Amino acid sequence: MNAPDRAEEKSFYDHVYAQATKENYAKRTVDSVLPLWDLPESPENRIVLEQIGDLSGKTVLLLGNGESVKELLFLKMGPTHLVYSDLSTHALINILERFDLDQYQNQLTFAAVDAHYIPFANETFDVIYGFEMVHHLPDLDRFFVSAMTALKPGGHTIFMDDAFAPIWHYSKQTWLKPLMKMSHQKTGISPEDYRFSMKGGFKEDDLAGRIRLAGGEPWFIRASFVTYLFYRGAEKLLPHRVNRVLRSRKVSRAVNYVDKWLCKIPLLRKNQIRLIWGFTKLP
Repeated sequence: MNAPDRAEEKSFYDHVYAQATKENYAKRTVDSVLPLWDLPESPENRIVLEQIGDLSGKTVLLLGNGESVKELLFLKMGPTHLVYSDLSTHALINILERFDLDQYQNQLTFAAVDAHYIPFANETFDVIYGFEMVHHLPDLDRFFVSAMTALKPGGHTIFMDDAFAPIWHYSKQTWLKPLMKMSHQKTGISPEDYRFSMKGGFKEDDLAGRIRLAGGEPWFIRASFVTYLFYRGAEKLLPHRVNRVLRSRKVSRAVNYVDKWLCKIPLLRKNQIRLIWGFTKLP
């Protein structure tokens, strides 16, 4: 089996993170990331946090975490050790420069890691986590074997990616295609993000088969249809001042209520876009 070539993906993110604006004010505290778990446009965040559960005494690996700083909150949830990793070292440097992490130096490690080859001893971790990470990997089977090897028996993974949603996929391939192209040109898109977007997202039955073959038991939770489309469209099309109004607590509650109500309809439930998923390593 040939090793996946991650050079293009790494080069893209090295450039993105190297260009990040440097902050000249006081470093942030870990407590400052708490509101990121309750963003009105991201109900999937709250579900992920619920699935994380109690981290007391556990060893945790964050894969492909980039600059997704909300996961620093895990440090306050009692893990024995947490490894914050990404393919790009630039992302890790940026986190170190922006946050005051001195009090966690005995329980926190930063590491440059390709998730296809998790470079730790067998059965090291209780929890492996990745937020919008797995879809960047060109070889899922290799990754599942690597993750399963690094997990302790009974350990589990928690991921968040986009699911295959027929309505959304059809829209991207037809009437939304010009807008998608304009958005990609404006903000840039990594090679693996583009590949995954054109493919349409993960299908639960495909993931489940691969996971079981590697020795795990999968689980899946779907979330967000109206909420995702509403805030995604607002972000791309509307001025910043309008976006601020739409992200108010009052508006977001209304959008989330409509989303939950509509997703009682089987057709729309099958088209929820956010996929919170993972697996448990069988003993």
